[in-house]
Amino acid sequence: MDTVLTILAAVLVLGVLVVVHELGHYWAGRLLGFRILEFAVGMGPRLFKVERKGTIYSLRLFPIGGMCQFDGEDEEEEKKEGCFNAMPVWKRMIVVLAGPIMNFVLALVVAAITITAYGGDYKMDMPPQIQTVEEQSPADEAGIKPGDIIISVDGYEVNAYEDISPAIIEANPESAVVILLRDGTSITTTVKDIYDADEGRNLLGITIIPQREQVGFLRACGMSVSYTADLIKQMFAFFGTLFAGDLQQGDVAGPVGTIQIIGQAVRAGLEVVLMISVILSVNLGFINLLPLPALDGGRFVFMLIELIIKKPVPRNVEAIVHLVGFVLLIGLMVFLTVNDVSRLFG
Repeated sequence: MDTVLTILAAVLVLGVLVVVHELGHYWAGRLLGFRILEFAVGMGPRLFKVERKGTIYSLRLFPIGGMCQFDGEDEEEEKKEGCFNAMPVWKRMIVVLAGPIMNFVLALVVAAITITAYGGDYKMDMPPQIQTVEEQSPADEAGIKPGDIIISVDGYEVNAYEDISPAIIEANPESAVVILLRDGTSITTTVKDIYDADEGRNLLGITIIPQREQVGFLRACGMSVSYTADLIKQMFAFFGTLFAGDLQQGDVAGPVGTIQIIGQAVRAGLEVVLMISVILSVNLGFINLLPLPALDGGRFVFMLIELIIKKPVPRNVEAIVHLVGFVLLIGLMVFLTVNDVSRLFG
């Protein structure tokens, strides 16, 4: 049951990223006066629909994405108002780019919120904070609580994360004095009988983590920009490796592999889910900007040609190019899916 819920959560996360992408196209189209036939959340048969001002808003069976359908998007240029191919080329270019841009915006917002909520980098040069206290352990008997910060153990000062283990090892196993910081107040307690015969060393019965830098939202926004920029640099580096032929098996994940990664993040906790979502959102935006047929970047290239030569490329030619690109893209997805499944069961 847990596995099913994990998979559903992973599919939902991936679906949200795609819906946000489609929302970018939708909002840009609305603002620029395009006629939108339908905006759908999910794929497959319709479960629910409502029509507002000539646009159908629908909820579909499979929560694996979404769709924004423009009037006349794949047809020859028409003169009726709001038809996609009848709109000025610069407007169409904005609409096409709006999807990937929304993925980058989503990544920035989620990263900023996550950094604000959970903190910035771990500060290894500060005393460690207690994360958990095992029940009936020496630490528990001494009144030590999660959230306490260890200042010293039996006179051994703990100034950094790396000091805690030597301090516990050197402590008197029968009775050790521990100084803590709790809510800004110094507390002294005595921990007794900390030697664990099975482990052959002193143990307090705690798990510790380095303290994290607390970051305000405005600073977190700046940090999210740097983090997102680093992810984009990594994407460029990845494609450099791809074109150089240095790609190794397992470096690329398909739909199954992506869901597996998100599923692992779901089990790890909300913070990991949020940061994985940031990475996937950047990847989705970046890949869609690639000048490849059937992707937003490929459509943008045709519009750029139209802008340069002052007339559109014949729609039938563009349609064939995108169809071939779509078939190749589906083939790549099938290949990656087979690779994911074989690796999963291998």
